[in-house]
Amino acid sequence: MGDGTEQNPYTREDVLRLIEENSGTANGLDLSEKWFEESCSLYAIELQGIILQRAHLKEANFNHSHLERAYLLNARLENACLENTHLEKANLEIAHLEEAFMGGAHLENANLDMAHLEGTYLVDAHLEGAYLWRAKLSPETRLEQANWGNFILGEEISERFDRAANTYRQLKQWYTNAGIYDTAGKFFFREMTANRKATKWWPNPLNRCFSKLVSILCGYGEKPERVVVSAVVLILGLAIAFHLWGSFDTSSFGDKLYYSAVSFTAVGYGNWAPEPTGWAKGMGVAEAFLGVFMMALFLVTFTKKMTR
Repeated sequence: MGDGTEQNPYTREDVLRLIEENSGTANGLDLSEKWFEESCSLYAIELQGIILQRAHLKEANFNHSHLERAYLLNARLENACLENTHLEKANLEIAHLEEAFMGGAHLENANLDMAHLEGTYLVDAHLEGAYLWRAKLSPETRLEQANWGNFILGEEISERFDRAANTYRQLKQWYTNAGIYDTAGKFFFREMTANRKATKWWPNPLNRCFSKLVSILCGYGEKPERVVVSAVVLILGLAIAFHLWGSFDTSSFGDKLYYSAVSFTAVGYGNWAPEPTGWAKGMGVAEAFLGVFMMALFLVTFTKKMTR
């Protein structure tokens, strides 16, 4: 029977015994700084809420185990097997997970701040809402096909926007270096969004307003479809305004829609275009300037997406 020292480390049987002695649950069981035999098999064990702070678990097998809400601060898990392990809301801050296999692991809302993920295999891992501030990544880290959900991480959810921006920037760079540009673009969008949210309204509210406008119009250059939607809204909106309040020599909504669309594209009205008077004529000129700008914005955004 092990006692958790380096000379006499715990085995699987010891862990099961300790759980039984803890009223049959691992919740609150404190095994901080304990040693476990190398390659210890902890396969498919219910370990929710266990405390393993600074525990030595090198090459341990946690495949299919349940470690929800486990406290693994600074735990030594180098080369550990955590395939399909449930680690939702677990605290893995500063944990050593170098070369660990975490394919398909459930890390939703887990805290991986400053965790060592050099060479960690995270393909198909679930990282929705995880915290990854200053996590240590390397080119050998495997993050391709990781599940990020809506790409909003825990730092942003908890309104730590400066940390969120730094985390998104790090992930953007990793995916860029890996040649996975679509995912890198999504993290760039989140980075810019976090930067905007971190910007104080006062003393210069225009910076935040301008950033929001760019987000709406083109998603910081990552969403060309937003330019198209914005253009359609502008054309239809002005057509409705012309129809309701403008002075034209026609009462047809179709003619006013045509006037708005042609003003936007600045290609010329043609002989049968409706003739406006008053503010509608000036608005047509303004719409032409907006149209030229938005068409250029679409081309820049679309080209950026297609050629990187």
